[in-house]
Amino acid sequence: MDRFGTRGQMFTLEGLASALVLLGALFLAIGSIVVTPTTGGDVDQSTQTDLQQQADDILLMTAQSESQDLSSLVRYWSQSQRTFAGATNPRIGYGSERLPGTFGELLNETFTQRSYFFNVELAYRPANLSTGTQTVQMAYRGEPSDDAVTASYTVTLYDNQTLTSDNASQNVELWQYDTNATNSDDGYYPVPNAVEGPIYNVVEVRLLVW
Repeated sequence: MDRFGTRGQMFTLEGLASALVLLGALFLAIGSIVVTPTTGGDVDQSTQTDLQQQADDILLMTAQSESQDLSSLVRYWSQSQRTFAGATNPRIGYGSERLPGTFGELLNETFTQRSYFFNVELAYRPANLSTGTQTVQMAYRGEPSDDAVTASYTVTLYDNQTLTSDNASQNVELWQYDTNATNSDDGYYPVPNAVEGPIYNVVEVRLLVW
């Protein structure tokens, strides 16, 4: 074979090698993309792990807050609104509005400003345990995606505690409230007195993020 044929083979092999290198780089770049909710794809496992840890940390930090902890938020109920004080309505709670206190600040900075969505709901024991766990919305922002993460923190309420909203009477203890929304004369709070003794109820604060 002449030297021109040899050179032609070398150019062909070099071209093929270059094409393979470019193809490999393309696959590597595609595989390294982290898909977030704003790109319309599924959240990858690493992102889910991060969201889970952040959600757990927010609940723990709020529970340990010296100003408005989770127990105070669970009792931040408005008699006139029949929902949480300052919330939009009973169906969606605060909806897209910022939640009060440190909890709201942390949720806004950690999730809302990064284009993530979340729901916050309270699950509590009903007076009749045969009816199963009941829930009330603190903030509903939509239907969670299949890859949403869920964090929870349990709060114990006591009979002698009071509601914490600005207009709530500090002379009325939880056990004195009526859980029937149609009976406004005795006041209304949806979480019932479902436990014997000084404990009023056990409430699970659930934070779903996607």
